[in-house]
Amino acid sequence: MSRLLLALALLIPLQGLADEEMQLKVKPVLCIIDERTPSCDMSFVVLWESNDSGYYCLYNDFEQAPLRCWSERRAGETSDERTVDEEFRFWMAGSDRESPLAAVVVEVLRLDSGDRRRNRRGRHVWDIL
Repeated sequence: MSRLLLALALLIPLQGLADEEMQLKVKPVLCIIDERTPSCDMSFVVLWESNDSGYYCLYNDFEQAPLRCWSERRAGETSDERTVDEEFRFWMAGSDRESPLAAVVVEVLRLDSGDRRRNRRGRHVWDIL
């Protein structure tokens, strides 16, 4: 029974994606930082696919110019290397940069070092001083 539910859970998102005009996938989509590593050096793989051939460009929040454009294509792949310390997004657009057809957010998870339990040294139960 649980295998059937797992199979159904995996199929439902795939059916929703088939109805969309443009699909954009970015890997990885998470950067974990703390005070020892304040940024991530990441290599992103970006894949896209559209139902229609056309002129499409890939953008991100850091640059005004497109990272790459494709003409009369239905799919494409590229990579992008960068140092990440804040959340940003990749998006695909046609001739109008301001009208995204699909977008993916790359998240940054900051581990809070303010947790006193991490900084507290271990003490024995009978240690009074």
